[in-house]
Amino acid sequence: MGPRIAIACSGLGNIRRGNETWARDASAALHRAGASVTLIGGGPEPEAACPYVRLPNLHREFPLLRRWWPWSRRYLLEQLSFLFPLRRYLRVHGFQAVHLCDPDLALQLHRRQGAHRIPIVFKDGMCLGPHWCSRIPFVQVLAPHYRDVLAREAGVSTEGWFVIPHMVDPAEFVPPPDRALPRAARPDLSLPPNAFVIMGVGDFSAGGNKRLDWLVRETARLPAELNAHLVLAGQAAASDFAAFQQSARTALGDRVRLLRNLPRREVARLYQVADVYAHAATREPFGIVFLEAMASGLPILGHTWDVTRWIIGDAGIALDMTAPGALATHLEELARHPDRRADLGVVARRRVLARFSPDALIPQYLELYRCMTGPNSFTPLASRSDPLP
Repeated sequence: MGPRIAIACSGLGNIRRGNETWARDASAALHRAGASVTLIGGGPEPEAACPYVRLPNLHREFPLLRRWWPWSRRYLLEQLSFLFPLRRYLRVHGFQAVHLCDPDLALQLHRRQGAHRIPIVFKDGMCLGPHWCSRIPFVQVLAPHYRDVLAREAGVSTEGWFVIPHMVDPAEFVPPPDRALPRAARPDLSLPPNAFVIMGVGDFSAGGNKRLDWLVRETARLPAELNAHLVLAGQAAASDFAAFQQSARTALGDRVRLLRNLPRREVARLYQVADVYAHAATREPFGIVFLEAMASGLPILGHTWDVTRWIIGDAGIALDMTAPGALATHLEELARHPDRRADLGVVARRRVLARFSPDALIPQYLELYRCMTGPNSFTPLASRSDPLP
């Protein structure tokens, strides 16, 4: 059966972003593989495909908190209010390891375990850096760059670090046999049959690091005869969404479609109407959306950040997303060469199956847990002389 593993995420059930997606997907895949895993969150059950436990906490989007406090303080309160119920639950139910993605929650749990010490692994999905991560005994980083380049340059020991990227279920995100069919099935989008459809996913909030506004500007540069349409899906409060919508329609008119707070299954359907996927973030910690789009058979355009280049590989184009006109140039080239798009889409799907699917990654998770809990487990340097109280 193996060790009893808890995967805990303070925002799960209330928030739908990268950490929450990771917690749900990883626990579901481990459960299907026969691992003894329990998913723990702070909100209602998020369509979990494994045992799920809800613990009380103050979630960061609580209206009164959102009105008065900035995001960083709200997120900290969410984690700290989740800490003590989680600590008690882990101790009472005899878990052998806990996998966390919330940084302050992981650090405080590590500090406060006392005699009932449970091995902790922290998944760094926020680019916190090697010095911060070295405070936690075991660390999951999402790309080789974080361990083999950044940690080495910082002089940090990586004895307890594991490179395990995010995963995507290729049965959930699939390419259609003909993209005209899902477009015809979506009259709400009103996409012309001959449109060249660019898709992006991110955050509509003003100043968001996903830079959806850059996609709008670059799409507006494309020649009119390409009939380029931009479809954007993402999270946002109503006021942020309204402001973005006004700006996007000023630039693109009726050639932009904006969809807010969609369920994941609807996002999976949305990829099927697109011709390409573009992502303008310049320092994306990973980007599960890349994997979703690749599994859906889309060519990818992303920034020249080392991690993004590693994810995309030969399934798309890495370019300077800060250079005006660079994205538009590559979009135009793909718009005029549908065979090139099709070839890249095949490579993208193949790359996901080989590197980012549950079949490829679950053995790596199981090896991580074996190193944490097995009879031959080791104690990383980071935890041998813990200076924390």
